[in-house]
Amino acid sequence: MKVPGHTMILSRLTLTILLALATGCESPDDQSPARSRSAARPNVLLITVDTLRTDHLGTYGYRLPTSPAIDSLAAEGVRFSRCLATAPETVPAAASVLTGLYQGRHRSLHNRASLPGDVTTLAERLRDAGYNTAGFTGNFLLSEKYGFAQGFGHFEDFSSKSPWEGSSDDRGVALAADWLRNAPAEPWFLWVHLMDPHGPYVSAAPWWSESFAYEPGIFAQDQPVPLSKTNFGLGVIPAYQAIRGATLLSDFVRRYDGEIRFTDAQIGSLLGTVARLGQREQTLVVLTADHGESLVEHREFLQHGWFLYDTTVRVPLIFSWPGTIKGGQERTDERSATDIVPTILELAGIRYAEQDFDGLSAALLSNSTQDTSARAHLTRSPRTNNAVAISMGGWKLIFTPAGVPDD
Repeated sequence: MKVPGHTMILSRLTLTILLALATGCESPDDQSPARSRSAARPNVLLITVDTLRTDHLGTYGYRLPTSPAIDSLAAEGVRFSRCLATAPETVPAAASVLTGLYQGRHRSLHNRASLPGDVTTLAERLRDAGYNTAGFTGNFLLSEKYGFAQGFGHFEDFSSKSPWEGSSDDRGVALAADWLRNAPAEPWFLWVHLMDPHGPYVSAAPWWSESFAYEPGIFAQDQPVPLSKTNFGLGVIPAYQAIRGATLLSDFVRRYDGEIRFTDAQIGSLLGTVARLGQREQTLVVLTADHGESLVEHREFLQHGWFLYDTTVRVPLIFSWPGTIKGGQERTDERSATDIVPTILELAGIRYAEQDFDGLSAALLSNSTQDTSARAHLTRSPRTNNAVAISMGGWKLIFTPAGVPDD
């Protein structure tokens, strides 16, 4: 029975067939990318949020008020109901967002890997097209040290020295807003990577989430869970997630939701700055995440990276450009993080060679809908269990040749 979103464990023969299909679907089709209808190229604001679960956002059906700014952004643009990260870990996933490539081509396979200098980033493409570029990142793994400053005329790392130091997203948004207020020449490209939803969930003060109430039984195992002595392990809470006074899984989930609410407020502040500068209608805003977070599922408590279930690889994807992209749209065609760069370039009216990317433009300026049921989307684990997931036509296969991950 075909049930969208359910994982199918299939034979090696089936895996081989699907891998062959995926290989044939990685490259864009033969259609030339559409050009923007606007005479002037838009400013581009790319917001990526670390560790943001799609199903904890109001616009994706969450019942708690965690994301009013993101919800408003989606209401005035187009929201993709299903987009998949290429990895459940920051460096390989973010590298795909910024290059439009899978790991086999950008070669950043895990955290602590660097983005190679010979891989062309979105910032480099936009810079070469005349854009003024700036990047601000709250995750030190996405810093200049690891190659993520490529193509940026201005780049700052606003990550906290310690995760218990307090919020960083307000600092990052303040830096980005200052850059905007200093009137960069248009068109400009601004990338802001926000960090606070990543554990430990202590960036935002507890009052951001104190009013959040959960229905009885919503957590399958809402009881004290042992704290690991290390930052890894299944069936335990990783050491870095320790919060004084928190013992139940619901205690941690409540704080996670508060982190989202706080970061959402910073996103609202940044969008407000663009609007006050009179540039909102000239600005394409793209919002996504590097990956999600497993909270209570699959014994992967309050962490990510082990598995390739939707909890950690399904990410939000929203495009908003008032006056150019019709608002209030929901797109149900499945997308990959590799589709983001070619879509931005299409909207900016910048030509590219189709073989440059593993992803496809979402053709947001076209009146026709795309049939993507024959496309396969790949996700690869950075851990030693070597898991790979293939999503295609409403089916999802997860193949883990090395079995349970090594602690």
